[in-house]
Amino acid sequence: MDQRRRRNIWILGLAGFGTNVGWGLNKVFTAVILGARGAGLPMIGAVLGLQGLFGIILNPVTGYFSDRLHTRVGRRGPFLLVGYPGAAIALLFLYFAHSLGVALAAVIAFFFFVQMSQAPYMAMMPDSYDSSEYGKAAGTLNVLWMFGTLVAFLVIPLVWQLFGHLPAFVLGAVILAASGVATALYDRPGVSGTKPRQHSGFQPLSSLEFWKYLIAQTLWWLGFEAIASFFTPFMLHVLGGTVFDAALSMSIFSVAAMGVSVIFGRLYRQHDARVLLGAVLALFVLTALFGLLIHTVIQVFAMLFFAGISWGGIQVISYPLAVDTLREDLARRKGVAGDRAGEETAALHGSVYGVVNLVQALGLMIAAPLAGEAIGLTGGDYRTIFVVSALSMVLALGFVASLRRMPAAGAAPHVAVSEEQ
Repeated sequence: MDQRRRRNIWILGLAGFGTNVGWGLNKVFTAVILGARGAGLPMIGAVLGLQGLFGIILNPVTGYFSDRLHTRVGRRGPFLLVGYPGAAIALLFLYFAHSLGVALAAVIAFFFFVQMSQAPYMAMMPDSYDSSEYGKAAGTLNVLWMFGTLVAFLVIPLVWQLFGHLPAFVLGAVILAASGVATALYDRPGVSGTKPRQHSGFQPLSSLEFWKYLIAQTLWWLGFEAIASFFTPFMLHVLGGTVFDAALSMSIFSVAAMGVSVIFGRLYRQHDARVLLGAVLALFVLTALFGLLIHTVIQVFAMLFFAGISWGGIQVISYPLAVDTLREDLARRKGVAGDRAGEETAALHGSVYGVVNLVQALGLMIAAPLAGEAIGLTGGDYRTIFVVSALSMVLALGFVASLRRMPAAGAAPHVAVSEEQ
């Protein structure tokens, strides 16, 4: 990867950074604001669940159309130019809303605008980089993405406390809008090209290997969200900690994930990606099971540190693995050369990540109701979330283990990334 491409990957990561700042603001403040405007818990839960619903509906649609779009800012840029500023405006409307109706409309608009841009955004990395560079690119991107989570859970709440509520929301909205616009425009028209590739239909997406990967992803997002959804109540009611302790724990989680992202990015092409992904899933299983034994806040910090290492690895490895799994299986089933398989896969990058984000949203939608039901069945024992998480991750590990071996360094087919022709 030359110097220009190393620089550009940081700019490409800005949109993911902004996305995580926006999602973090949603998690920290939305329920509180809706409650203050008169919404009851059932209504708050139903509205927050729309995040996953919009993800299921919009990601396949916008991913599909971004594969076919032809504009001066490429195939993906228009979705970012609309989605990110729209979500930022929705955040500000949420803050200034004086009635419950306006607040609810703002939350719904926020979910709509963020989700409409995610599949096109995720497709920009494989559009822009050679397959041999996917691991390093994904590692760098994840550093920025996890930094966005850190800003959302630590920096913006501090701004909220020290300088007031309005500066916190304005800061989050500005970051969200500016990051998306910068990513969309940073290399016009070279990010995702000006012309759509020749489309070969959706038959490649029927790959059994690809669907095993998708099922695994649904399960590991379920396992992650089962803990995340009820982590603060666990901290408060089981360990006697504080909300600040919960925020600090998530900050430790984010820092650990950032710290290992580049490492896993470099390992991606040096080792079998399936084995690497299996190893970090196994680490998450052990970390979740450790949650059954912890009794102090310090032990929680240690648990979240190792969970961060595991989750950072899962995110870095799984991002390029979606495209690589599809391309390798296409080459094997059709007996075509790597370049040809890469071209057919490249025509579907938006659709691929539309489906990937769909199953991610599905996992997020299932997780909280499932974990909540499990807590209820055990008499309100919040430690049950760790059992749900561990079981989900074990199932994901089984599907990953069933995947065909991925090529290591030197074996990956070369895929041209230029679309200037």
